[in-house]
Amino acid sequence: MAAIPNDSAKGNGIMIGEQVAAAVLALRAGDGRDSNPTLSDLNPPPAGPGIWEPNPGNPSPPVLGLRLPGITPLALKSASQFRPDGPNPLTSQDYAEDFNQVKSLGSINSTARTPAQMTEALFWTDHDLRQWNDGMLRLAGNRGLDLVQTARMLAMAHVAGGDAMIAGFEAKYHYWFWRPYQAIPLADTDGNPATQSDSNWQPLRPTPNHPEYPAAHAFHSSAVANALRAFFGTDKVAFSLDSRVTGTTRDYKQFHDAVKDVMLARTLAGFHFRNSCEEGSNLGREVSRYVVEHYFQPLD
Repeated sequence: MAAIPNDSAKGNGIMIGEQVAAAVLALRAGDGRDSNPTLSDLNPPPAGPGIWEPNPGNPSPPVLGLRLPGITPLALKSASQFRPDGPNPLTSQDYAEDFNQVKSLGSINSTARTPAQMTEALFWTDHDLRQWNDGMLRLAGNRGLDLVQTARMLAMAHVAGGDAMIAGFEAKYHYWFWRPYQAIPLADTDGNPATQSDSNWQPLRPTPNHPEYPAAHAFHSSAVANALRAFFGTDKVAFSLDSRVTGTTRDYKQFHDAVKDVMLARTLAGFHFRNSCEEGSNLGREVSRYVVEHYFQPLD
């Protein structure tokens, strides 16, 4: 601000900014973002096969996302508007296939995971909100977007991504599905003869401390990617994302390629079953489609 000359244009800009900020704060007053619920406030089901329990850790990490199900969405009619159908039944063949995939590829000492897959898994253990935001800012510069175009692009992506987080965590705390770090050691309780327990199994990295289904990285990344596709009018836009975890940058030729990467990465890290990533991606796409179709349209 100090570098901008002190003239009427600057004064008018500050005034408009303050008015918009005040209007947004008034609009979102009492939207639930200031709530601080505990785990018990969300009425967890009794412990048992298929039911997520917090990662015990040493010390125990905080449980994440507890307030999100109670936040009023920015664009959706309700947090449960696009709630997915739920995880695969524990006794199903689909569950067994996903179980055995993550058991093999997502283990800390996996011999099935390739070095390239290890890098892919670690790349996406960075904070994906930061990864996407930094990537979008870089994309705006590379595409020569002006200030208004950049603001519109970021607004579309963050409204879609924000509502996907609300919708996704509403589903997480509706289904309370267990993570692989529980499911694999306790496989002898799931009633599925095609799954075998391993009491020593651990994921590649410590698992985020919230229920498994649907996958958060998948629904957030899908929502953002689909909003970007709507903004540019095509999925085929070259862009890049980086990771502070691996210190590397990944170049993509289209937005959906990043979504496919993150879906696989969360299984390679031992965090998610494949179905959760697929359902998460579907949820993000539905949220983004609704946001784009009902908002950010040209005015008559």
